[in-house]
Amino acid sequence: MTETLNKTRFLIDFGGFYHSIHSDEIDHRIESLEIDEDKVNYKETCNNYCIEFINSINDMLELNLKFIKIHSPKFYNFNTDEIIAEINENDFNKLKDTYLIDKETQWWNKEFIYYVNENSKSYNGFKSFYNGFNEVIKKDEILLQYMFNYILKEYADEIENYVFELDFEIIKNEDSEFSCSVSGFTGFYRTDKKNN
Repeated sequence: MTETLNKTRFLIDFGGFYHSIHSDEIDHRIESLEIDEDKVNYKETCNNYCIEFINSINDMLELNLKFIKIHSPKFYNFNTDEIIAEINENDFNKLKDTYLIDKETQWWNKEFIYYVNENSKSYNGFKSFYNGFNEVIKKDEILLQYMFNYILKEYADEIENYVFELDFEIIKNEDSEFSCSVSGFTGFYRTDKKNN
């Protein structure tokens, strides 16, 4: 008999594909592989990248996150691309044990609580719907967002190394016969396309 675990979907703010290390890296890869950039299917390439990004987080944290899709904002002036991921109940409990409880004191992890309190505050031009740790922990998907923001900050150097080692595929448009596997993908939208 297979036990069904509750699953929670949440957003991972990985830095997005707009003028980021990710877009620079894909541009570099396309250029170094001498692929015609007009033939690249950026949407599918980015989906493939995000799957590998999630797999690297799974390896690093010994989790079983599932990539659902990329959430892209309509306008990039306030936000950037985020990954919608899914976590099972066991992995979520593992993260709570790791990040919410201080192993020495067996009490709340003050460092994580401070991080959430500081980063969930309302400020000039921004009204927070979840102001402070006590509000954030009421919604699992919101707590997971703050956990992964914290994790990505905590492991920033390791994650940057993973980015350059990711094994993903550059997907070309369907009318093209070519796609190739590369390591190091990190990009999506071309905003500096040259018309030469």
